[in-house]
Amino acid sequence: MIKLGGPVFMKNTKAAGPGESYNVSGDPVLLARKHVEKGFKAAFVPKIDLKNAELIKATKKAFEDEGIILAEAGYWENLLDTDGETRALHRSRMTETLALAEEIGASCALDILGSYCHGNGNSCHTALNFGEEAFEEAVEMARYFLDTVKPKTAFFAYEMFPFDITDSAENIERLVRAVDRRQFGVHLDLVNLVNCPRAYFTSGDIARDCIRRFGDKIVSCHVKDIKMKEPSISVILEEVIMGTGNIDLKAYMRQIEGLSRPIPFMMEHLKSEEEYDIAAARIRDTGKELGINL
Repeated sequence: MIKLGGPVFMKNTKAAGPGESYNVSGDPVLLARKHVEKGFKAAFVPKIDLKNAELIKATKKAFEDEGIILAEAGYWENLLDTDGETRALHRSRMTETLALAEEIGASCALDILGSYCHGNGNSCHTALNFGEEAFEEAVEMARYFLDTVKPKTAFFAYEMFPFDITDSAENIERLVRAVDRRQFGVHLDLVNLVNCPRAYFTSGDIARDCIRRFGDKIVSCHVKDIKMKEPSISVILEEVIMGTGNIDLKAYMRQIEGLSRPIPFMMEHLKSEEEYDIAAARIRDTGKELGINL
């Protein structure tokens, strides 16, 4: 069952952007009701200090009362940072994020694996990211987070990313087997698996392959669109508003709808509330064509 969600815009504020979380310094009830106003059935986890048990409890209740799933608690920092002190900090904060996901009742805690560099793992890439050492570190870190927190309901997952060993369905399946923990989940982002022209024209096949390999482990999804620049000699892929690119949304939705658990289907990376409204309308229209109630 698909549960559509995405960022919301509160009064006089912008939505949470890439790598950010909602600031819930205000009333969590109002935040939850804003999601209802947008017709969302799922929400990103707000940014809350793990020590603030009262706010965590109030936020969990506010979203539960409105029937909204809390999808993912994100910690968007470089887990492979080459500076030892920085890496230790990120590992500690990621552990806290998984603990927050468990306490607040979220589907998962999420991060990209990162890159062997010091600083932002999104902006510095290296061949080392695809090596066996990176794979082994991904396995070790996932086990560490899960064995430390011991979550009973929340999952830990790596977001699929074209710049490291999470760049293919095959590698994700291998990770699931190697980590070998019940609460290690899969976060599916179909756009992030489109990393060449062949994949661009066969995204429906990729979605079906993911379901075949690890469908029962999927706990949350991102939904967005992508367009390949033309004319162009080199390959340039850019995220665009849903419906203006080439992602096979129908195939994607058919596969996710067939899973046994409710799956958050989260929009991201758009520039304005208007763009999110347009994207949501197009996703809902596709759902109606397929007989899927979002």
